[in-house]
Order: sequence, then C-alpha cells, then structure tokens
Amino acid sequence: MERRSARLAPDAPLEVIAERALFTDGAPRRRSAASLARIEADGALLLVFSQTTGATLANDAALMLARSEDGGATWAEPTPLYAVPGWFCLAMGGLARMADDDIRCILGRIRIDLSIGGTEPMTGWYVASSTTRDGGRNWSEPGPEIRLFPHWTELYGASNPHPLSDGRLLWAAMGTMGRDEGWHSGVTFTGADGEGFTPPVVIAREPGRDYSDIDVVRLADGRFLAVVREHVTRQSVQAWSSDEGRTWTPIAPTPFKGSNIKLHRLASGTVICAYRDEDPARRGVSLSWTTDGGATWRDGGRLYAADEDALHEPGSVRSEEHTSELQSLRHLVC
Repeated sequence: MERRSARLAPDAPLEVIAERALFTDGAPRRRSAASLARIEADGALLLVFSQTTGATLANDAALMLARSEDGGATWAEPTPLYAVPGWFCLAMGGLARMADDDIRCILGRIRIDLSIGGTEPMTGWYVASSTTRDGGRNWSEPGPEIRLFPHWTELYGASNPHPLSDGRLLWAAMGTMGRDEGWHSGVTFTGADGEGFTPPVVIAREPGRDYSDIDVVRLADGRFLAVVREHVTRQSVQAWSSDEGRTWTPIAPTPFKGSNIKLHRLASGTVICAYRDEDPARRGVSLSWTTDGGATWRDGGRLYAADEDALHEPGSVRSEEHTSELQSLRHLVC
C-alpha cells in the first residue's frame, strides 16, 4: 500500500494527488536540502540535493543533480554536480531559473561540527554560483565567492529571483555577524543578468534575536511579502514592501512556528507558506495560507507528517527523521 504522509485540512487550497520517496535504492544515505526548477520549454524538471556516503550526518556530502522528463514520474540517476573532499556540499540558495537557457545553482560548502553547539554548529561556509545554458546537461565552473554578510552568507529563498519593473532582480538572503550569531535576513539586488549583488536591505534584525530562513513572494496587489524564521521563540515573522523591496515595514509575528520557509502564490492569488514545523507536537512539514496578503493566516494542515517514532528536535540539525530518503510530493493541485 502506498504510504500517505500528508494530513491537509479539509479547506486547504492544495490537494496531494500522489507522493513517494525518491532514490531509495542502494545503501542507506542521508539526502536533504532539495531544490527544484522547471524548464518551461519542455516541462523537464531539475532537482539538486545533498547526499552523504552513509546514513549519518558527516562532512562528506556531494551536491547531486537529477532530471525528470515526465513531470516527476521518473528520474534519471543522480550525478554529482559539486563535491569537495572533507566538506558538506549543498545548495546555498538552490536552483534559480532566470530563463530556460540561464539557470543558476547557488551552491557552496560547510563543515559541520556538533561539538561546538549552537543552533547552527557549522564553520567554513562558502557560497558561489554555477550556470547551465542547456537544461542541466552542462554547468559552468563555480564563479567567485559571494559574500554579502560579515560571515555566513546564503541566498536563501526558494522563490529567487524576483523580476522588478526596472529590469533588476531581487533576491532573498540571510547571514550572520559571527559564527552562529547575529543572524539577520533581507534582500539584495542584481542586474537582469544576475550579477553585481548589492549590500543587503535588512528586513529582520534585533540584538539578542536571530532571524534566518527567509523567503519572499510578490502579492497580487504588487507588494512583496517576506516571511522569516525566528530562532529564540521559533515564532515566524513577516514584513511587507510596497516599493519593490527598497524599504520594508517593521516585522510582525505570524501565527505559526516555522523554519525552512517556502512561499508560493497560486493562480487564485492565495499565498501558501510551507515550513518545517517548529512545534514539537506537529512534527513534519506544515502548510499555512492567506488570501489577504498575510494580514491573516489559516492552518492548512501538514504536507508531510513525520512518523510517531521519528526523532525530532525542532531547530536542530540533529533531527534524524528520514535520513535515508528524499521525500518528494509528486503533484500538487490548487
């Protein structure tokens, strides 16, 4: 029997048609941090994710690439896109489609050291980008390092990039003032070619508080909405911009506790927010949705509900749930 892990609310704006885990053959491995992009011309899908050599978290992960020609029903065998011995390589922003012949992979590497503690026990971060002009078959060498913040820099934003009326692009980004301290989030701008990142416009920053995992979406009325993870209380926050990201309102709390924020606007104008639920009683990936641009949010249930016996430590890389599988929702309909 096919396993059903989604537990969506009856009035949720999405319906899960089918779901399955990808790339489960062979030795147990940890597969995580996936990013997906569609090639508009032929409908092919590109997927990148990190894969370790074993089931435990270790500094041996390669960034893998897979392609689907049939809407996700089947996938080619994953191949390494970026790997450096002794490092955990990952998508530091993921796939950003600018055009079918210009898809960027914001990638990088870190070293994980659980002995140093903290919310993000990592060092040695590095981020750059690689480009494909032929649908993922060939990729450029990673470009120069991208550093927008004093220490950690990540172009975190599943919706990146966002075209602006003047031809520029807006990108969500986050970073730190030190190792695992002073996390703050905002947006940066580039030209239409995705080059020349500007100093970030900060949206969420406060002494003694940490803000990361940002995503941005353009609302039906033209404004931008940003939702950001908050580390201490784990209550996510949000802000709005009515001038294409140049200035933002003060942050305000959302009704949900989430990390790994993902925003998407449906054809109806409804905005959905998917996130790893930071409420210990709601383990898994939850969904909230709004029809008024974030003024009010409704609980849409869970896109993925973890098994009852799965280990879960909200806000920690020590979570062990489904370390040997890459979970993927094959089809979502609104």
